[in-house]
Amino acid sequence: MGRRSQSTSRRNRTPKKRKKHSIKALLSIILLILFGVWFMIEIVESEATSVAKVENEEVDQIIQAEGADLDIIEDNGYIIKPNFREPTKGIIIYANGGVSPKSYIPLSIILAKKGYQVVIPEFLFNSPNIGSNTMNTIIKDNDNIQLWTVVGHGRGGEAMSVNLKADEKIKGAVFLASYPSEGADLSKSGLKVASIKGTLDKTLDLELYEDRKKQLPENTMFVQIENGNFSYFANYENDTMAEISKLEQQIQTSVQILNLMDQIK
Repeated sequence: MGRRSQSTSRRNRTPKKRKKHSIKALLSIILLILFGVWFMIEIVESEATSVAKVENEEVDQIIQAEGADLDIIEDNGYIIKPNFREPTKGIIIYANGGVSPKSYIPLSIILAKKGYQVVIPEFLFNSPNIGSNTMNTIIKDNDNIQLWTVVGHGRGGEAMSVNLKADEKIKGAVFLASYPSEGADLSKSGLKVASIKGTLDKTLDLELYEDRKKQLPENTMFVQIENGNFSYFANYENDTMAEISKLEQQIQTSVQILNLMDQIK
């Protein structure tokens, strides 16, 4: 009787041991997966940091070479303005999602050298969708500027389109490889609008780009930059290689923005 009871007790313990082993094995697998994910993230972040460092150095060199007659102020992003005259027209640039505002300083320098004040806001997590209302704050804080054009690149174009009609000082909008957000109907807004893209752009959703043209004014100026790509509106790499330089794409872009600035009144 005692032996039978002891044997039964051993059998009862066996499933518990197997269960413990299964849990340990599962935990080991989970830990291995987590380690693998962490390792991959470290590699990606290391590469991203390396690229960002190179891009920052490139922008710093441009600032040093071209920024002598400009005031470049870092304040929740960047303010770039001419120091040779008091500007009355301004440009706000909404960066593409995930892109540092510093990457847009080279384009801003070209515009500021023509006498315009340029503001590149910094968004939480570099996400323009989180701070779509930022332009209203910028307009209030810079009351020396009487007329504004808002420029949006990629996701930045969608984000800025939501509030373009919120202030009467906003007279123009420029979409760089972008389009209005769904529901942002600008067709009767009275804004001067330009839409600019590169012919080698492999990032822009062309289906949405074409579909949302109906949300823009009839007199919107559509411009294609020959051999330009998605990312060269700023100084970063995130697209197929363009067959022109960043500087050339930004010069061509600035010509179109400046043409629009001449039209706003």
